[in-house]
Amino acid sequence: MKWSRLFVIISLLGAGLVILFLFGGTVLWPGSQPAEQLPGEPPVGSSARTISPAPGTSSITVTSSPAQETEKTAEPTPVPAEKSTPLPSFPAAGTISAAKNPFTISTDALEQRVHDLINQQRTARHLASLRFDPALADIARKHSEDMAAQDYFAHVNPAGQNPTARGISAGYTCRKEYGSYYTYGIAENLFQNNLYSSATYYSNRETVYVWNSPEEIAQTTVGGWMNSSGHRENIVTPTFDREGIGVAIAPDEKVYITEDFC
Repeated sequence: MKWSRLFVIISLLGAGLVILFLFGGTVLWPGSQPAEQLPGEPPVGSSARTISPAPGTSSITVTSSPAQETEKTAEPTPVPAEKSTPLPSFPAAGTISAAKNPFTISTDALEQRVHDLINQQRTARHLASLRFDPALADIARKHSEDMAAQDYFAHVNPAGQNPTARGISAGYTCRKEYGSYYTYGIAENLFQNNLYSSATYYSNRETVYVWNSPEEIAQTTVGGWMNSSGHRENIVTPTFDREGIGVAIAPDEKVYITEDFC
């Protein structure tokens, strides 16, 4: 076979989507001590690279999600169109762009778009919209930036801090009184997206990328969460009244999205 005809296609399954969730704060009865938050069901949708070798050989799938996580492969469906009214185009300020990516990605605008789509899901269910909390967004953003910088994907960071502990270290606590009981702790959804959905490598010309638009990244993120019962429960919990969204883009073009609730 001539090298000029040899090519390899690398496709990030379902746009390379990875999602995790952590249920809301632990319910505590009066006089009890705060307990560690417990994870809910296993996360859905692992990141994978499907490598299609030259004709005549078998294909292989390499799972690239962290070994310590229990993952199930899934292909999240975007949020239904009737629940996702497009917003104006993203501003160009504070942008991060990959080489030859035709889309300009503003992390600030992407955070706001994800927040808007979350509230569309709540209002469609006759729930009050979540307020965007800048302090909570800062906690979420720092976690996304840490995952991007240290190349991990988990609710607990390398320092051993879960969302509530990360909030406390930043001077933020979430406690809500309900008469005979109260809740304590930050709930969290995580999503790992990608700047591109596939890349085709050729021996005799440049690699061809299929890039994701900011709208596609936002839609597939919220759609993935809504198609996972644990993530969806966080999004539609009636007692949550605020959230923070934090986005960071890693050097390998992964997009880390953290959603924290209180």
